[in-house]
Order: sequence, then structure tokens, then C-alpha cells
Amino acid sequence: METLLEVLSNLNLDQHRDSKLKLRNVLEISLESTENTTPKSLTDLPGDFLRKVMALNVMARNTSLVQNPDEENEDDEKDLDMTEDFLSQNEMDTIDSLNPLDVLCAVLLCSDSFLQQEILLKMSMCPFPLPLLLPALNTPKGTLLLWAMRDIVRKWRPHSLAESRGFREESLVLTSMPTISFVRMGSCSFSKSQLLNEVLSPSQQHHDFFIHRDMESGNFPREIADGLIEISWYFPGGTENSDLFPEPIAVTNLRGDIESHWLQFSFLAEVSSAVFIVTESIGEREYALLSSLKESSCKYYFILNCKNKKPKESLGFLNKLASVLKLSKSQLLVKDSTMNNAGFVKKVQSTIGIIVNSSLKTVSLEAMAVTAHDLIQVDENCQACRCARKYTEEITAEIRDGAKYKREMLSLRGDQWKNLAKLEKEMCRMKRQGDVATEDYKSELKQKWLEIRRQWNQCDRTNGLTKFINGIEHLPTVEKHYFLKWMKFSLDNIARRNLSKMQAEYKEKCETPGVDRKQLEELDKLISDSSLGVEHFMRELGQFYEAECSKVKEGKMEESQRQFSHLPCTTADLTLEGFPVELIDGDAANIPMNWVVDVLTHLHIRLGDGSKMVVITVLGVQSTGKSTLLNTKFGLHFAVSSGRCMRGAFMTLIKVTEAVQELLGCDFILVIDTEGLKAPELTALEDSYQHDNELATLVIGLSDIPSLTWPWRMPKK
Repeated sequence: METLLEVLSNLNLDQHRDSKLKLRNVLEISLESTENTTPKSLTDLPGDFLRKVMALNVMARNTSLVQNPDEENEDDEKDLDMTEDFLSQNEMDTIDSLNPLDVLCAVLLCSDSFLQQEILLKMSMCPFPLPLLLPALNTPKGTLLLWAMRDIVRKWRPHSLAESRGFREESLVLTSMPTISFVRMGSCSFSKSQLLNEVLSPSQQHHDFFIHRDMESGNFPREIADGLIEISWYFPGGTENSDLFPEPIAVTNLRGDIESHWLQFSFLAEVSSAVFIVTESIGEREYALLSSLKESSCKYYFILNCKNKKPKESLGFLNKLASVLKLSKSQLLVKDSTMNNAGFVKKVQSTIGIIVNSSLKTVSLEAMAVTAHDLIQVDENCQACRCARKYTEEITAEIRDGAKYKREMLSLRGDQWKNLAKLEKEMCRMKRQGDVATEDYKSELKQKWLEIRRQWNQCDRTNGLTKFINGIEHLPTVEKHYFLKWMKFSLDNIARRNLSKMQAEYKEKCETPGVDRKQLEELDKLISDSSLGVEHFMRELGQFYEAECSKVKEGKMEESQRQFSHLPCTTADLTLEGFPVELIDGDAANIPMNWVVDVLTHLHIRLGDGSKMVVITVLGVQSTGKSTLLNTKFGLHFAVSSGRCMRGAFMTLIKVTEAVQELLGCDFILVIDTEGLKAPELTALEDSYQHDNELATLVIGLSDIPSLTWPWRMPKK
């Protein structure tokens, strides 16, 4: 505990041990975020790591410190007067820092669960290994970061789907796969983490996934990270010649010696298909320790590093262990002076390949939490998270088919809303008037509009929508955040069952020259109907609010009878808490004006009359990385999809700290992400250019700083 307190104090994080860092604190535009600075002291490291990892900077784990220029000049002047040899002077120039894993553990310990989730999501995109089990720093047991990984989704093509060009896309915590663990027993002269990097790297493409002693900052001794279990994954691309393994695997890496961290080792033995024990010697003490594993169902492999010659004593004890642990010769991998590194890496890869092909034991991260509940504690077991999940399940339990649920339970935001949007546009433009007299045509359109409104007014909110409204209004703040996250995860998992295949087909058709645009349009409609997310519930709220406003305006409802008048205020609060809010309904290509105006009005009231806001938007062709640009630049979380891109426009509010308000001339930045122009499914429509022009005009009109993206293609040789 003393070491932990000292590390937190050195990093200036001790005040956040109880009062946790929040995501909105990290996303604020501060003086540090506007400058590309290099950390000069230990107190700079947490902020530097968070800023870089949010921007997907692969140098985020570098904890090297740089001296100030003035300090360097002083050192140079001192060197001129010194008579000691230059080697001693060189040692004096070294600046002590911390191991990157210590910084990571300290930051996660001082972050709330939502910031932890965002950190691990961004780390997975870098891609870095993720902390699976935090060491027991201030808790009785290590903490499994299950909630922190809930937001990660992976797509891969197993060899079984190679011919059909299909792929699988699943939530990482729900995907069952073999888990291969690597641990160390005693001291070892070669790096286990470096070996893992080479094992997981394709030929001629070395990647430093796991931090090791020969990496920059990796040579600093670990202070609090011993006992940390990291996890990385390998996902095949469907190419037999280049894939290392035919199916996905999880690889875990225990930091520190198993003798000192037996509880973590026991956890790995419980959940792993195989455990590789790296060692240089096995004596009486090690033999007694390993003999206790005889009841374990896990398969053990030994990597014996022999620097000069085969140690007879170690091999003797391994022979004894063979009968206890039922070891075969293939479970001993000896690295001696006759085998170079490349050959040994191939041997380890081959052994893992055999395990993957023959392993009957697969486990998901969610199942790990259940299997080893006696050995660990889980971050999802807090009261607020459990209650929010239970509340979410009451809504999602009745959802089996996304398209059917939207048709029957979220009916206002369906075809009627699209038809109403078309009528409102035609009432303004009068493009299809033909030979009909102007007043007669206006009256005809008005009657159709009133008929749709009449049908709307007969609709009652469903049980699921009522519970959703109660969730965002009456749950405590933290529980409400958990609720919205659980809703997102649950709805995404339901929609993903059908969407993955359709998205792949859609992407393939988009890239096919001369594709039938009618087919593309129909497939896009099918994808749109099948998708289901929190935004669809919010759209339904907006439509109920619109219908209510219409009834009040027509004199059919008194102001005191309104049921949804408080919803814009609730939505404005969600915007202040960092949740993206839909500005333009992408399915209907329309703005629910009363709803959006009242949400923005309440947002203005919340911010105060004196607050200044700058609006930044991004506009560009579909699939040119607009959402990715904003997510990377501002650390946001707009929806990104490689299959079917987002529709409409979403806005997110970012606070500017006082130190930067005068520099930027604003108190808040409103970031608007838009759907892509020149969408393939719209090019067959006669008004496709008009749709793009309308979107571009609106977005640029709203924006103080519009950003444009454009597709880049390799120049022809």
C-alpha cells in the first residue's frame, strides 16, 4: 500500500483515489490538449497518456521524460568543469521515470468505470494489449475489467468462412475462444513479453504489443504493476498463407513471478486452454509448488531456457512432474544455444496451432467472471451497474427481431414520419403541383398532413418506451449512465445477429462496378429496418413530443395536459453529460423542428446567457473517415461502421477550460458529425444531389468551422 500511495503521489493522482477522474474531465479542451508537449516530470505522465491514447497515438505508452532546455544548458556548463570520466557523466544525464504499466495501473485505479471503458476501447484500437486483471492494489482480490471491455467489437474471417467471403462480428466479451496463457517462474534472462510479440506478429511484420525491457521506457522497474494480467487477441483474416492461426485466440501475459502471484496464476489455470510456464531452472521448491496443480484440468507447457547446456537437475524434476501433470514430450519446449530465435518462435507458434485445433475448451470474458468468481472480483458487480442492467433487461427481453420491434413498438418514427417529412417538404416547394390550382394543391397536402397527425394522436406509448423514459428521467445520474450504456450494448448485440451478413453484402455491392442501384437501395432499406439502437428510442420520444406540440397548436390539448413537455430538458442534460444527440433524422432526412429547437433552448438555458459556443462540423463523401477524424481529434465516440455508415447528423458538446477560453474565444465546442455524401444507395434516386446539397447547406450554415474530408486513392503508376 505504501508503494501505491507513493506512486500516486508522484503522479499527482492521490486526490483522485477517492474522487475518480471522469470522461468529461479528459475530453475538456485544455491548454495541454492544444499543445503537443513532451512530459518533463512524473506529474505530466497521466495527462500525457490520456491525451495520446484518446487520439489513438501509438506512442501513448512512452513514459520517457525530457529535460527542460535550461536544465540541459546548466548540465553542459557543469560538464566543462568536471574531471570525471565521460561514462559517469552519461549516467548522471539519465532521468528516472516510471514503467508504462505502472502509469496505466495508476490511471485506471483513479478513473471511474466509464473512463476506464473509453481508455480500454482506445487502447484496443492502437492496438495495445488490455489489462484483464488489475493487481490487488487497494482491494482484497484482483479486479477483472469486464465492464471496461464491454464496448469493444471485433470482426474477423475464420478459415471456415474463407470461401464464402463471410465474416463474423461479435462483442469481444461474448466471444468464446481458446485462451493461451504465458507465465514466468523464477528469474529469466530472456523476455517473455518479447517472445509473445514475435509469436503474435506475422512474418516480416514485427509489432511490439506487450511492453518489454528493450522497448523505450520498458526498462524501468515495475513498482505496482506486478500481478497485472494483460490480454491480447489474434484474429484471422481468412487467408491461409498469411494467417498464423485458423481461428481467433486470446493470449494472456502475467507480469511477475507465479510464486509471488499464485492467486492470479490460479485464475489463469482455471480459465485457460493451456498455460506456458517460462523458466530457466526447476528445483525442489518449484517442483513442490507445481505438483499442487495435479487436480487442474488445464494443460501445461514448459518453456525451458538453457543458456549454455541442458540443466540435468531441471530436466530431472520435469521428468517427475511429467507423471504428476500427465505431460508428454510435446509439452516441453527447450530453448538452447543450438536454436536461434526465429526457429524457436516457429516452434511456439506450431505448438499453439496444435492447441487451437484440438482444444475443446473455449471461454468468453463474460464466462471467466462466472468461472473464477471465488478468485477475483469483477468491476460489473457494483450496485449501480447491476441495477441498470436489470432495468435494461426489462426493456430488451421482449425484443427478438429489431425490424419487427420498431414496426410495432416504435411506430411513430417509421413510414408515417417519412411520409410526413415528404409532405412538409412538398408544402414548401410545391414541385409536384402540376395543373392543380395552387390553393387546391395546398389544401390537399394539408389534409394529408392532418390525417397523418390524426393517426399519430391515436398512438399510445408502449411499455418499453415508458420504461425507457423513466430510466433517463428518474434513475440516479451514475445509474442512468450505466442504463444508457447497457441499452446500447444490448440493442447492438440484438441487431448484430442479422446485420453483419447484410453489411458485408452491401459493402461488396458498393465496390462492384455496374451494380443495380435498385438492389442497393433495397438492401440499404433492409439494413436500416434491421438496425436498432438508443437513437431509435430517442427519435420516438421526439415524435411523441412533436405530436403533442401539434395538438396544443391545434387547440386539441391544454398546455397543462402535456405529458412530454419535460423531455427536451432531460435530453439537454444528457447532452451536457457527453451523450451524442441526434440533430437530423437520417432515415427520414428531416429535422423534428419543435423537438430540436426546444432541446437547444433548454441547453442554452443550462449553459447560461453569457456562454459562447463554437460549432465544428465535418462533411465529406461516405466512408472517408469523418467520424473517425472527430473521434481521434476530440476523443469522442461517434458511431463508426465499415459496413453501413451513419445516417443523419449527431451533435456532442465539449467543455473548454477557463485557461483556454480566452485563447479560443468560446466556453464550449459543439461538434456535429454528419452522414456521408454521394451514398451509393441514393445515387439511383432522382433527387440524390438535392439531398446532398441540402445536407451540405444546413451543416455549413450551422458551422463556425466546417471540415471537409475526401477519398484518397493510390495514384496510377
